[in-house]
Order: sequence, then C-alpha cells, then structure tokens
Amino acid sequence: MNFTQLSDTIPIEFGKEFISFVTGNSTEDRISLKYYHNPTTGAVYADVRFGQLAQGPPGHAHGGAISAVFDELMGACCWVNRLPALTAQYTTRFFKPVPLDIQFIFCTGVTHRDGNKITLKAALKDGEGNKYAEAKGLFIMQDIATFKKMAEVNPAYTPHFESFDNL
Repeated sequence: MNFTQLSDTIPIEFGKEFISFVTGNSTEDRISLKYYHNPTTGAVYADVRFGQLAQGPPGHAHGGAISAVFDELMGACCWVNRLPALTAQYTTRFFKPVPLDIQFIFCTGVTHRDGNKITLKAALKDGEGNKYAEAKGLFIMQDIATFKKMAEVNPAYTPHFESFDNL
C-alpha cells in the first residue's frame, strides 16, 4: 500500500546511529516495518504490518507489539531530529483492534519542547485514515556523553555517534 504521507520522506536506516528493538531480527511473521523521516517537518513515519507471531487477540495484533512500535517511533523521531533522548513515560490509547496482515501507518512528531523535555504525539491509522490507536510520550534529552558512557557496559552493541559529536 502506498501512503501519501511518505511522499516527501527518506528511509531511516537502522544499524548505524540507531539500533532497533522492534525491527531487530524480525521476520515477516512478526512485525514488518520500515521507518521514514520528513526532514522538512521533522515527522517520522512507520509503514507497518503485524504478522501472526505478533498476535494478541485472535487475528489481531498484541497491544504490547503496538505499544513497542509507538515507543520506538517516538524515540526515533527525537534522534533523527538531533534530540538524543530517553523515554520518561508514554501512554497508548486503543480505539479498535488492529487486524493482522494489513498495512498500517504510524506517524509522530514533536509537539512541544521545554528545555530537555520533549513531548510527542503519535497515531496509528489504516490506508483510509481510520485511527486505531494513539500515543503521547515524554522524552528527556540527554547529553551524548551519557549515551557513550552507557555504551561502555557492552561495546559490542554500540551504535556510531559521529553525527552527534557536535551537539
């Protein structure tokens, strides 16, 4: 399915600055997704399909799988907009069950910034624009040195931080 929201975006390649919890080693039977960034608006999108291994209620995606995509999407939005941050809290509100094996689009953007506090809103919609869920998140911006120190715990899982060295 082609979502019109993706027309002015560029794909986000995980594995360099970003390591994905949701997409790491996923299969088409679990969660299939691709992230996109609109550099003009700062918005981040995810083209997503939940497979059989992401099932919660019969024939529908597990709420935890949906929430994990929201959390990662909002975090990615912070990072690609050069706001390295950690999740402080987020809430997910579900409107209707999300069927398996259908393409959906997640979208998010920064709605407010107050010092190191970053507020985002996100939505999950189908191809006709029907909203299935939404999320709100509070992320706390961190000095990149904090992430480098965290990476010392296990250097094998360290992304490259070169694009953030001038923050």
